[in-house]
Amino acid sequence: MRSGAAKRSLLALLAALLVALVSSCGVRAQDAAEAAPTGAPPAAEMGRPDQSSGPRLTVFFVRGADLAPVDRRIGASSPAAALAQVVDGPTRSEAADGIRTALAPEVVGVEAVGPDGTATVAVSRGFAGITGGNQLLAVAQIVWTLTALPTVEDVQFTVEGIPVEVPTDAGLSSGPVDRGDFRSVAPAESTAAPPTTSPPPGATSSSTEGSPAPR
Repeated sequence: MRSGAAKRSLLALLAALLVALVSSCGVRAQDAAEAAPTGAPPAAEMGRPDQSSGPRLTVFFVRGADLAPVDRRIGASSPAAALAQVVDGPTRSEAADGIRTALAPEVVGVEAVGPDGTATVAVSRGFAGITGGNQLLAVAQIVWTLTALPTVEDVQFTVEGIPVEVPTDAGLSSGPVDRGDFRSVAPAESTAAPPTTSPPPGATSSSTEGSPAPR
């Protein structure tokens, strides 16, 4: 009987020592599951692939009632790629900075660029439904963006292959239009006159030879 009691006492002592040993290691169960870091870089903005190494292009959106230029890197220096940037609209950070687009998703795409530099842009019939001054701004966004390319001089808008009238500063036009037709909404920096400088006092005619005559 005594030997059985002794064994039970020994087992109880060993169990107590084991509990004390585990507790001293500082290991405890977590209250909730925790995601393990993967080391992967943050995901790119949805719908906008990384094109940081592509050609640079100025894309025009809207700030207030005027065009607003924004630098972009595009996959290829082509009218189609440039137009896609306009259709995609501003990024979230640009929108937070007050930049918007007047363009509704009614643009089909660039059909062709002729040898005379006229880019033909196909739009749906709903394009004419853009209301108020937004329609002029929408057309101006496309025209100013595409004419930033060296191969494009002006833009012709068509619906199902037929030229369509678009608003300009001078009224409706069914022919090719260029930047000069949208000066009323031009970015502020593009309408500012270049600064002029005067020759320093006492300068002689020889020191200013070759300088442009004052206007």
